[in-house]
Order: sequence, then C-alpha cells, then structure tokens
Amino acid sequence: MKIVCAIDGSRYSQWALDWLRRIRVSNDVSLLLVHAVDMTQFRTFSTLDQKARSTLVKVLDFSLEAAARLLESAELKAAQAWGHVRAKLLRGHPATAIAHSAKRERADLLVMGSRGVTEFQPMLLGSVSRKVLIQASCPVLLIKKPARTLKRIVLGTDGSVESWGAVAWLEQLPQTVRPTVTVASVIPPLPLEGVRVPAGALAVGDQVEGMLRREVKKLASRVAGTLRKAGFSANEMVMAGHPGAELVELARHEQADLLVVGSRSGRNAQEYFMGSVADTVVKHAPCSVLVHRG
Repeated sequence: MKIVCAIDGSRYSQWALDWLRRIRVSNDVSLLLVHAVDMTQFRTFSTLDQKARSTLVKVLDFSLEAAARLLESAELKAAQAWGHVRAKLLRGHPATAIAHSAKRERADLLVMGSRGVTEFQPMLLGSVSRKVLIQASCPVLLIKKPARTLKRIVLGTDGSVESWGAVAWLEQLPQTVRPTVTVASVIPPLPLEGVRVPAGALAVGDQVEGMLRREVKKLASRVAGTLRKAGFSANEMVMAGHPGAELVELARHEQADLLVVGSRSGRNAQEYFMGSVADTVVKHAPCSVLVHRG
C-alpha cells in the first residue's frame, strides 16, 4: 500500500502523522511525505531593481531551506513507526502539486490536514485541502481533530461504486481496529419544496418516498451486514433530508471519530463547490473525514 502525506508544519499535519500510526493497514506500507513550495506567484516581480531582486531571492532560498528542514524532521519522526519512509519537496501550487504527486505515486491514500499554517479561517472556499479533493484520484483522508482511539465511524452510503469503495477501505483496517460503524443512507428531498403542487401530486410524492425508504433501508442493511462479516459492530440508519447536512448532524450526535463518504472523481471546481455531499461534509463535519474517490 502506498500512502502520500502532505505536511506543512501546522498542527493539523502533525495530527495527520499521528492518525496514520493508528490506522496502519499492514507492515507492507510505503509512506511518502511531501511539502509544496509555490514560487510561481513571485514571477510577476521581475520589474524589481537588482538589489530588491537579490533580497527576494535570498528570502526564497531561506524558504526552501526551511521546507527541507521541515521534511527532514518529519521523515526522522515518521521513520520511528514506519519501515519505509521517503520525503519529497514539491514545487508549484500546493493543491496541484500534492494531487499530482499522489497520482504519480499511484497512491492508495492521500492524507493531509484540513487546514494549513496560512489558512486562518476554517475551510475557506479556496483552501488547499478542498482543491486537493477536486483534483485527487485516490481516497483522501482530511484530518480535522487530533488522533485518538477510533471508536465510532459514520459511513454515508448511496449504493455508488465510490461508497462501496469506502466499505472496502474500512475492511482493510487492521483487525485490531474494529470500531462501531453507523451506516447511514439518506433520502434526498423530492423537488417539491417551495412550489405549489396539487394534493394528488403530494400523495404520489409520499408513495415515492415510501418506496425510496424501503430501497435505502435494504442498501444500508446490506452494507452493515458486509461490515459485520468483517468483524465490525455495525448498525444502519435511514434518514430523509439533504444528505450532507444529515450526515454532519449524525456524526455530531454519534460523537464520531471519522465520517466516511464516497465522491465521484473528475468533478470540476464549480460542480464540486456548489453543494456536493462531500464538500458539505468536509466543511462542516465535527470530526476527520475520509472521502473515497472513484
């Protein structure tokens, strides 16, 4: 298994390394630590005089040296718990560089903190972690809380390939890590809100919702059964509402340590930011989040 972990010196990236030790799936795991430095934004300062350019170059050199020391320190610390650890300094915009690095490595998992040292407000629209989610081609584990014993997981399932991939990911966890999993399937609201429809249409809508409830209950039961066979304690829950908001509220109620959802890869930025379940979960979940990409 290949894991790429992005670090930036923030407490969130330190939490990411701590999380990895808790969910290590096997001894046959390679870990690549990456840190991205973006120099491209300084190309527009080519009109500076020679003295100013020289000063800027020195500052940028210091930045690269500090980044190298950060990686070296993290590599030494990670090597205490991991057999095979590498570190790599990336150039370019952090989100693009990190996502491309994971793709080149054919990573099975990309791990990073949900916030970095320069992101002062939680989960800004353009944050690095959210941009990575758009571009990544593998599962992404976003760390929002310090590592602790993994006791409770909320798993959102909708029957998609990506959500079944999330189930398979959980099955790969070490046999010593078998937390309680609440399998949640959410019936989205029918597009009747805010519009005037005949009473007959509302009655049909109730019938449709009843049929959907039976179907999603069967799905949740099937997923829970699969997890029980793998040694998990699993229960199922069917809810109605906007899926992202319902999953966040359930994770809060369950005091979950991890919220797991599937998300289709290949989304463009507009599609992703405008209301996807994964984006809602990443922004508002009270715990760390695994987004399984297809």
